[in-house]
Amino acid sequence: MKKLLLVLGLVAASAAQAQSWPAKPVRFIVPFPPGGATDVAARTVADKLTRALGQQFIADNRAGASGAIGAAEAARAAPDGYTFLFGADPVETLRLVMKDVQFDLERDFVPVTQVTTQPLAVAVHPSLGVKSIAELVRYAKANPGKLSFGHSGLGSGQHLTGELFKKLAGIDIQQVPYKGGAPAVRDLVAGQVPMAVLGSTPLIPHHKAGRIQILAFTSKARFPTMPDVPTLWELGYKVDTGQWLGLLAPRGTDPAVVKRLYEETKKVLAMEDVKAHLLQAALLTVGSTPDEFKALIHTDIENWTKLAADAGIKPQ
Repeated sequence: MKKLLLVLGLVAASAAQAQSWPAKPVRFIVPFPPGGATDVAARTVADKLTRALGQQFIADNRAGASGAIGAAEAARAAPDGYTFLFGADPVETLRLVMKDVQFDLERDFVPVTQVTTQPLAVAVHPSLGVKSIAELVRYAKANPGKLSFGHSGLGSGQHLTGELFKKLAGIDIQQVPYKGGAPAVRDLVAGQVPMAVLGSTPLIPHHKAGRIQILAFTSKARFPTMPDVPTLWELGYKVDTGQWLGLLAPRGTDPAVVKRLYEETKKVLAMEDVKAHLLQAALLTVGSTPDEFKALIHTDIENWTKLAADAGIKPQ
């Protein structure tokens, strides 16, 4: 009976803490620079939560080492419900390419909710002279080893997606790693690299302006605002990869606080103005449960690990 009363007391205390939370400002560590898709989404959600809950939610950019610096800081943070990681899928794959990553996403964090999803894009510079995936594959087969694709970094989802496409299409294309998506986009637009597999957000404006051409997206379904662009999946290449943004709490954070943040964030993501604003950045809102987000991360890590092994990628 004493044990039961103790458990009930702890449950009641946890519920009371969740109801009084937040009692002071909450920090979202964003492990990437200002201005990118992660930063845009974090600030959008933080602003709405500030208005809804009466305490300031702050997006704090801690960029560096492809997200490793900010994610490690979040992992070390006190699990008191006032520091969270507003992360993105690249933090899943860091351990595949870096030996000294100071955190483990599944060990050191508790998933709160997947905030958004977006497909990757296969894009080319107009000077390449191809206007479809079929033409791209024919060109690559006629010129083995001569075509190259840019991506945001070794072991990233963009890199691994490119490797998967190469394998499925039976083509020989060289990969060109960049230190982030922004320089890869600049070189693609300038024609310094003829092809790229990158996040769709920074590519769509250049596509619409005619500076590059997006040949396909990597989701199963076509992207809502660009229904004329096909997907690799529908073209016969079983590629279903993309980029997620999401909230994660340091391991040990009160489950009741995690649940409250999930519920409040889900309400924010259901707002029509939030959906519209994020869609302009090529982000589709999600709002999954903590368990659903946990399952996604686990499946992603398994898939990326296999792809990295198949591509011969090792930590350095």
